[in-house]
Amino acid sequence: MQSKEEKNIPSRNRKEKKSISKTNQTKMESVKAKRKTKSPNLDSIFPMRILFLFFFTFIVHCQTNREKESPSYFQNLETTKSEMISQWEKLAPSGIKSLSYMFIMSDGKIHHGQLGNKSENQVDRFKIGSITKLFTGIAILQLQEAGKLKLDDPITKWIPEINQMKVRKSGYREITIRDLLTHQSGLPSDVANGFFLSPEAKEEEILDSFRNLPKAIIGMERGEPGKIHSYSNLSFGLLGNVIERSSGESIESYFQNHIFKVAGMKHTTLLESLPDSELISGYSGYVWKTQTIRPVIRDLTAGSISTTGEDMGLFMKAFFRSKQNKGLLSLASFDEFHKTQKSPKANFEMKLGLPVLKTSYTADGNQIWFYGHSGSLPPFFADLVYDPKTEIVSFVAGNTLGLQTGNLQTTNHNVMEILWEEKMGKRPEPSPLPTLKSRTVVAGEEGYYVSPMGIHEYKHGNPPTLGLMGFDVGLVERDHRYGIDLRILFGLISIKDPQISEMRVEFETWEGSTIFTLYAKGLPKGTTGIGVKFSPDNHFPNSDYFGIFLTKEKYAIIPKLKLEKDKRGFPLLTIYYHLGGMENSIQVPCQWESKDTLRILGYGRNLGETLLLDRREGKPSLRYSGGIYEKK
Repeated sequence: MQSKEEKNIPSRNRKEKKSISKTNQTKMESVKAKRKTKSPNLDSIFPMRILFLFFFTFIVHCQTNREKESPSYFQNLETTKSEMISQWEKLAPSGIKSLSYMFIMSDGKIHHGQLGNKSENQVDRFKIGSITKLFTGIAILQLQEAGKLKLDDPITKWIPEINQMKVRKSGYREITIRDLLTHQSGLPSDVANGFFLSPEAKEEEILDSFRNLPKAIIGMERGEPGKIHSYSNLSFGLLGNVIERSSGESIESYFQNHIFKVAGMKHTTLLESLPDSELISGYSGYVWKTQTIRPVIRDLTAGSISTTGEDMGLFMKAFFRSKQNKGLLSLASFDEFHKTQKSPKANFEMKLGLPVLKTSYTADGNQIWFYGHSGSLPPFFADLVYDPKTEIVSFVAGNTLGLQTGNLQTTNHNVMEILWEEKMGKRPEPSPLPTLKSRTVVAGEEGYYVSPMGIHEYKHGNPPTLGLMGFDVGLVERDHRYGIDLRILFGLISIKDPQISEMRVEFETWEGSTIFTLYAKGLPKGTTGIGVKFSPDNHFPNSDYFGIFLTKEKYAIIPKLKLEKDKRGFPLLTIYYHLGGMENSIQVPCQWESKDTLRILGYGRNLGETLLLDRREGKPSLRYSGGIYEKK
């Protein structure tokens, strides 16, 4: 039998829902106003979309939150459960067609359900994207326990194809398995060519593509390991190949036998087909929602798992039993999974486990840590956050790419805070920003900067301004740093909102370069990468390389590139992403490096990589991220 929270939204409960909504309206508004925080995540395209939706939402609404009395959920199970469900009902079914949620509170039980559209005669699975990476990390630690590998083994022991990559500079140390787990391998962020497969692809075709991934990196360039964090699906696709090669089992068999079945997960798979369950349809659109094709990917162990809320609860319960050496890992490996790993200096305050992300909170004057990961395989989005000490968990997955998507992660962390309060009696708050030693705000150097969010121009003035996601925001002194003054309608209306007022921009020097970092409460410094100053040199390739270039790949994640001569003095590359039925793009500056090579400037995801100039049948072509793009 299904409990109340396991059922679809029933019509007979509408009166009850109205009553809950009416009596708790003040309480819920308070939660929204006082507790809404941005949390860091490591997913690929999700950070860019979150930031876009973040600014877009506040421009549309332009409203000031009011302080209201905060409710208490301490040891109040029924009130807390009702609040959890009401939080999710705000997102589904109007903005998100279907939503699966799960939470574990102080009673230790798995509470789960599905809202919105639901199949009648089968179990619906949701893609969880990069939350898959946590399962991959667990599998690697299991193999270390079995004596089949070590975290600090050179990756070439299992992926010798890396020896056939080009090295940007000589003298680099060996890349280790640990480097791949913590996104600091120096490998490219992705091999975009071949990332998406046909939605009708058979299992053998998917597995063949997955196993051929190591061959795809031959001849590509790698950078220095340990220098900087750069989120990499490629790294986790290769780790999946390490799992197969070291264990002697197929990847699906390994995950089923050593993780899914151990946890009792009956409706979870890395592949596409399972008896008695089916992947739910996905949708996209800002106003009208359109059904999209099934997203099938080559890099299985980077983001392919589909599952249910109930199965995610079973997974977390089995994971927590590791503390008694009776779960998915030994206690020693469980501790290593959550231990803060040595990170590049450019990570600054971002803390990574293997590969879980740690976020610092404060409760009753004490520091606590929440752990988790987000996932995006558009149109599917998911978020997981948990506390391994109290064993409190909140998980959500949705099947729709649209304006509500950006609220999934925020709502999930609001839920987690309430769950923790119900157990411990205190509401956790994101830890305050660290105190700076210097009390002088450091101004940046005027000019252009590049980060994983694109190109930014910094201008002196009163106040100075910085370009962020298409907005020139004013920088005003706050906490001996810069805060953001976001204005719209020709600067006449200032957007006053706690999320914006908490954001900070800090300029400093890193390895001889002027950089800026963007951070806030719950968004540790370094999570969004660094903005590095660059100087245009007005050196351009032959003019026939300017224009639009297309790939012939049918299901390309990057179907189009545009190279143009930017009037600011550098080659400008626009990378177009096709995800979940919608197009997104990012512009990055390039620098002429040789007669056939442009270097994308900057450090971080998709930055620092090469764009090769080529000719096919006498016509200009570009080679990027493993793919060939021909001029339109």
